[in-house]
Order: sequence, then structure tokens, then C-alpha cells
Amino acid sequence: MEYIDNIFTGILVFPFLAVLFTLPYAVFQYNKHGAVSKYRTLIIYSFILYMLIAFFMVCLPLPDRASTVGNTWQEHLNLIPFKQIWLYWHDKALGIAALQEYLVSMSLWQLLFNVLLTVPFGMYMRYYFKLSLKRTVLYSFLLSLFYETSQITALFGTYPGPYRMADVEDLICNTTGGTIGYYIASTFARVLPSRDEIDRRCRLYGTRVTGMRRFWAALFDYLCIAALYIFLVGVIRILNPEFAGFYVYGELQSWSFFCAISLVQVLVTRGSTLGHAVCKVILVSEDGGAASAGQLVKRYLYLWLFTEVPLVIAGLLTNVRFTVIIDLVILALVFVSRLYFMIYFVNVVLRRGKLMPHDKLSETLYMVVELPDDAQRGEAIGTVQAGMDE
Repeated sequence: MEYIDNIFTGILVFPFLAVLFTLPYAVFQYNKHGAVSKYRTLIIYSFILYMLIAFFMVCLPLPDRASTVGNTWQEHLNLIPFKQIWLYWHDKALGIAALQEYLVSMSLWQLLFNVLLTVPFGMYMRYYFKLSLKRTVLYSFLLSLFYETSQITALFGTYPGPYRMADVEDLICNTTGGTIGYYIASTFARVLPSRDEIDRRCRLYGTRVTGMRRFWAALFDYLCIAALYIFLVGVIRILNPEFAGFYVYGELQSWSFFCAISLVQVLVTRGSTLGHAVCKVILVSEDGGAASAGQLVKRYLYLWLFTEVPLVIAGLLTNVRFTVIIDLVILALVFVSRLYFMIYFVNVVLRRGKLMPHDKLSETLYMVVELPDDAQRGEAIGTVQAGMDE
């Protein structure tokens, strides 16, 4: 039951970890491979889930802090291989009854558990990470050493004393499990796409500027510029303690700041923000040539107008004497302002990269950078215009 609880705990914690991991993962995949493969994503996320559950298996349940006071590492360290097996069979007569009793003993099941724990690790090492047998054995040993170190150090000093036994037997069993997984992986590799096949498909799709690629680039930009905005507001507050921040429509200033910083970036780099650069895309003219400064200015000006003019009007209306009607009008204007972002998500992400009004009016579009030849360059432009997705 304890092991099942640990598995459920890992499954419950995993979504929160995945949320933190997804943006860096997506940006890295676009930067390195040009696309986010469904197979690769499934493999990587399942590997993270497995590692999380395995760690919980080793360290949970956590004890009460008071119960670990006075525990010493000498009492929780065993350097004799298979000591529990030897103690179990000591002074026992070998026979059918004794063997049957041993087959249901915790001593045997603990040994088997430590072997099975790292079998998936060895499979991942060979199938996806393409490691040799020697490296798989080494990494399995190091993983087990990490587990045993976390136990003997009381979760690296989290508790006053260790609460689980660090056993050399676990090192042997975990390393054996990783080795077994290495050999089992060849069976699964026959029915699953190989790592080389996954990379080949990514290179094929890497010439396309998909809706999701634009989305992740925009999200990366937004978070970076938001961090800069918060930092600058903090500096202002230090220099001017009476500064209380932007009140009712502070969002107006923050989004205007986003548009301004993005415009400065694309003007300096001739088409790329930081988010564009890490996702390997660039803004170009409709004909595939470099976008002019005028086109880039118009693009972000239109984006600002479509999203912020309703908020500007709403801000002016706040000076009008409060009435229910004015309040409803302000609420409607705020909704209209956010509506463009809803349309963006539907049009670009769900409808596979369709161009937005500020794209069309400024006669700009996205193209993948570092394309090998002009043929792929033309294919990428056609892909954006057609709105193809991966």
C-alpha cells in the first residue's frame, strides 16, 4: 500500500512540475530541433514522471522530525552485501517449507523491488539517450548512489538524522536493474520510432512556422519583458517610496511597455525579439525579404491599437461620474480589449498559424531562420501563409 501511495503522490505532483518545465522544454526543442515532436514529448515527460515516482519510492513517507533526532549515519549504513538474506537463512534448514516462506518474505520482495526500480531507467538510457552498456551501467550506479546518499544524509540535511537505511545491496540491485533495462529496451525499439527517426521528422517540420511555435515565442517574450517591467517598477519604488504603482489600468502601461520593448528589439535585430531568436523565427516581409523599419513599426502599432485603445477609452471614462451604465461600458471595453488575445489564440494556435490583422496590415509574417536553401525558404513562407501545423 505504501508503494501505491507513493505512485499516486508522484502522479499528483507531476502536473505542477510539468507546468514549470513546459515553456523551457518547448523553447529548447524549437531552438535545437525546429519542432516539438509528440513522440519526443511523450518520452521526455514519461521519463520525468518515472524519475519523480522513483524518487518518492525511495524517500517517502517522510517521518516526523522529532523521530529522527539522535539517529546517526553509522546506525543507518550497511556495507555488507545481501546482509538481510544472510540473516534470514542463518540457522535455517534448507527445505521446501523454508523456501516457500522465503518467497513471500519482505527480504526477497525488497530485493526484487530495488532491481525493478531502475529497469525503466536502463530502457530510457538505451532507447532515447542512445547510451552504451558501459554508460548505462555507470549512470544506473550513480543514480542509485544519489538515492543512498539522500537517505544517509537525511535528505541532504532536511532532517536532524537519517530515517532510512543506506545499503550497499541497493547499489548492486539498482545497477543490475538498469543493466536489465538496457537489454529489454531492444524489444521496445522494434515497435517504437527510433531517436533518429524522431529527429528526422523534427527536421522536416522545422521549416514550418506553426501556431504553437509563435505562441511559445510570444509567451517567452512576455515573461521576460514582464520580469523587466516588475524590476523597473521596483527600482522606481526604491527611488521614490511614495510611488504606489499603477492603479486601475496598470495593465495598460505594462502592455504598452511590452509593445515598446518588442519594437525596439525587432528594429535593432531587423526582425527578431528574444523569444523569436530562441524559437528560431524572424519577422520578414510578405515576399520573404527583410522587413523594413516601417513595416515593423506598423506591426506593433497595430497590435497596440487593437488591444489597448479600448483600455485607453475605459481609462478616460473612469474620470466620469460613476454610474451603472458607465461601469458596464468600461467592463465591455475591457472585454473587447481582451477579445483580440482570444482571437489570437483561436486563429494562430487552434487554426494552425493563420495570420492576424496586425500581420496582414503590416505585410509581415514569420519565417524560420537558418534554412539550408532557397527552396526550403519558399516552402516555409508558403507554410505560414497556408497556416500548416505540425
